[in-house]
Amino acid sequence: MKFALLCLSLFVFNSSSFANDDFKSYKHPLYESFQEATGPQLASFASVELKELTQNTKAVFYPFGGPDIVYPIKLFPHANSYLLVGLEPRGKNKKNLKLPKNLDAQIDSLLRRSFFVTSNMGKIISHNDGVLPLFLGQISTLGGEVIDVKYSSHSFGNSLEINFKYLGTDKKLTYVRTNLEDKSLSDEFLKFVKENNLFDTCMLKASSYSLHRDNFSKMRNFITENANLVLQDDSGIPIKYLSKDFKLHLFGNYLKPYGVEWKGYFQKDLFNVYQNEASKTEIPFCFGYGCRKNPVAIIVAARNIADIPK
Repeated sequence: MKFALLCLSLFVFNSSSFANDDFKSYKHPLYESFQEATGPQLASFASVELKELTQNTKAVFYPFGGPDIVYPIKLFPHANSYLLVGLEPRGKNKKNLKLPKNLDAQIDSLLRRSFFVTSNMGKIISHNDGVLPLFLGQISTLGGEVIDVKYSSHSFGNSLEINFKYLGTDKKLTYVRTNLEDKSLSDEFLKFVKENNLFDTCMLKASSYSLHRDNFSKMRNFITENANLVLQDDSGIPIKYLSKDFKLHLFGNYLKPYGVEWKGYFQKDLFNVYQNEASKTEIPFCFGYGCRKNPVAIIVAARNIADIPK
């Protein structure tokens, strides 16, 4: 098996052995407000605005996503697999994982601001437990059911695989801890993604404008060469790299990057495209930087439909 060649070690725990029952009943304090507002808004956007665009999506690749499974699930509810990449530790493989006392704080910024604040993650995530409690907490909050967890080690980094049910459908979440910068990005990781069919759609959100920079050109090229669909905010791939092979669908509005640290990443061409659009769907939920302080811009780049395999 191709996967077996890439995997150096594998440990599997079923749902009854790796975590205590507290995870099964866990609900974040923002659960009710999220379920009443943001959750339905995301679901409506996915079913109305994205329905035709995402009908062939089976595998969502979410580089720089860290431990955020809420947004890809809500925006791509019919996908079978979700591959998330971050620098946060996976955690050590152990049985009887306990509910962290600070799990509410770990998940808070995602439900409140739509993304995890990278600078805070190292302070609040236990290296021993890693991101697993965050994933379990989010799946439970969304009403999903975890079936089993697999720990794997590869030449390019460690990974988690969580099999779970959501809305009665079996799904797979894969989290890989690896560095996506050119000097660190492993060809074996890219091979792993392609050979295990973990990528037809790419999602990018609050990605620190990494793909705007030359030292992330290898990952940027991998996405533009292999994605059938890219859904992102303006911190994702500059549209000059998408204009040739993709048709752009614009939602919300784009004025400028939010925050002084990102002011150098203004895209004049994206601004002009938005200004020339006759009508754009308003985005009522947070997505990326500047939650409720800056207009939300969601850019969907769809490859020519004739080129997308059924």
